[in-house]
Amino acid sequence: MNKTVKAFSVVTGFAVVTRLLSFIFKIWVSRALGAGTVGLYQIANSVMMTLFTVTSGAPTVLSRKIAEASGDIKKQNSLTTASLIVGTAFSGVVVALLYAFKSHLGFLFSDERCLPIFLIMLPTLVTSGIYACFRSWFWGRKNFLAFSSTELLDEIVRMILSIVFAGGIVSFIDGAQGIALAVTISDALCVVVLGVLYGIAGGRLCKPSGFKELTFRAVPLSATRIITSITASVTALALPQILVKCGMSVAEATAEYGRIAGMAIPLIMAPVMLVSSLSIVLIPDVASLKASGQTDAVRRKVMSAVNFAMLVACIFFVLYMPLGRHVGALLFGDARAGELVSNCSFMLFFIVMAQVTTPMLNSLGREKATFLNSLAGAAVMMPCTLLLPRYVGVYAMAIGSASCFLVISALNLIALSRCVGNFLQVGKMFKCLLFSIPLAFLGVLSDRLITATAGGLVSTLTLAVLLIFLLFIFIHAFKIADIASVIRLLRPAYTSKAGAPRKSRVRAAKASRRGIR
Repeated sequence: MNKTVKAFSVVTGFAVVTRLLSFIFKIWVSRALGAGTVGLYQIANSVMMTLFTVTSGAPTVLSRKIAEASGDIKKQNSLTTASLIVGTAFSGVVVALLYAFKSHLGFLFSDERCLPIFLIMLPTLVTSGIYACFRSWFWGRKNFLAFSSTELLDEIVRMILSIVFAGGIVSFIDGAQGIALAVTISDALCVVVLGVLYGIAGGRLCKPSGFKELTFRAVPLSATRIITSITASVTALALPQILVKCGMSVAEATAEYGRIAGMAIPLIMAPVMLVSSLSIVLIPDVASLKASGQTDAVRRKVMSAVNFAMLVACIFFVLYMPLGRHVGALLFGDARAGELVSNCSFMLFFIVMAQVTTPMLNSLGREKATFLNSLAGAAVMMPCTLLLPRYVGVYAMAIGSASCFLVISALNLIALSRCVGNFLQVGKMFKCLLFSIPLAFLGVLSDRLITATAGGLVSTLTLAVLLIFLLFIFIHAFKIADIASVIRLLRPAYTSKAGAPRKSRVRAAKASRRGIR
């Protein structure tokens, strides 16, 4: 199997299982605890995500630097030690200050019930920084098994503890606070596991080096993520309040925000894990190729990543637009969440393109470009999110997010073209869009007819299979992607006892028989 495809299979396999468990958990939370609890947790978590971004830049830069230092484990360990020192010291100071002034933090939340949830999760600011550094070390060394399996472990532990705490099994805590406690404990346990794996794999804490280099490169990345998280926090704080001014009660506004932020958008963004998996695999390769000056090879990898992202967006748009209502209602038991999934599915095209181009730029050392592009996206997003609720309600968040990702995608593509030359295959992308959009609308009409006559889960699955079949026929007919080749790459090669691939042995035997004859 091709090394890239093998690594992609490993990362994607773990990502699929992890996200599947995450969705199962969200289903349990939404059904057992309700949209209001989801909303409270999402609001508190959005502020935590803002804090995470303060130390998030160094680990990302660390993975690239480790890839560039391939074969020099001493330098890799020195860079990792430096990153751990910077991240732990900074996050420790922030946590101490926030606990010292905890009685004055209520202004951060639109609902005062979010503050205890936030304080429970606050220690994860330190543990997540350590967790990210260890995972970046494995990432840069292309050890994708350790990189991905620990994320799955984190999700499993979090789910189990959440059910114990939030489900009322433990009497002293429940609801969103129970989920927050589960997050804190699972994060700490995963740091211990990663530390052990780091030592087993040859990682050591040694004399640090590269403070200046890591900090210089990390600042734009941290700033980029701070912008993203601040916009999410402002949205979590302001949007429910604006919805209240538009006539909703506080509980209704919090639940509506919980539906779009905690149910609909995470479901819409689920396919992004496929794009993220490919980016994870390609980033060390792109960084090492860039360091060795192989621009043509870098261009081919960027082109493949962008084409793959567009294909993923087309496939899931064709499914989400007609079937999102059924999927949302089935998974979350909330018809309104399903309606939001269908109506906001157009976001997929912009999301996947932004998600694939941003890591590519970072792997090429263009962190400043990603910062400026994210700033431009936020400048477009916030007016939409804050001004449109009175006209379109909670859909303002979807419109604002889509506008943000559109701007980021366009600017990223321009920056990538300047770095590696022209890599866009516009014809293939246009053909895919030209077919997938009408096919999605055909799915909407077909769904209405089927629902009126039959309905049910079987009808939904039948329509989904039919839509995907038609899209794949089109993709193959117009040579947008070689699906047969991908299947052949994913299929494992059987080996003989002597170590030779089974297919090679069969071909050799046939050739030998022909020779004898």
